[in-house]
Amino acid sequence: MNMGHSDRTFALFQHPAPGRSKIPSNAVLGRSSLTPELQKHVHILGPTPKRCLEQLADLGMSDQEIGLYFRIPRRLVTDLRENWGIEGKI
Repeated sequence: MNMGHSDRTFALFQHPAPGRSKIPSNAVLGRSSLTPELQKHVHILGPTPKRCLEQLADLGMSDQEIGLYFRIPRRLVTDLRENWGIEGKI
């Protein structure tokens, strides 16, 4: 049977790699300690929100600038940064 590119891609994600199990939906790293309010907005930072925030803080962006970029309140950025222990400008 000849599978097209999209069929192969779909097949790859059907089963976990050998020796690995599927990641449960509640196993989102670094998010279990977040308040419900922060959990509602953290997805805006992408699939790796902590790393994203670390990178932007390393670039010297302030919480205000990051908030404006993602269109979220500065206080949410500050709360996330403080929760994850990321140093940066408020």
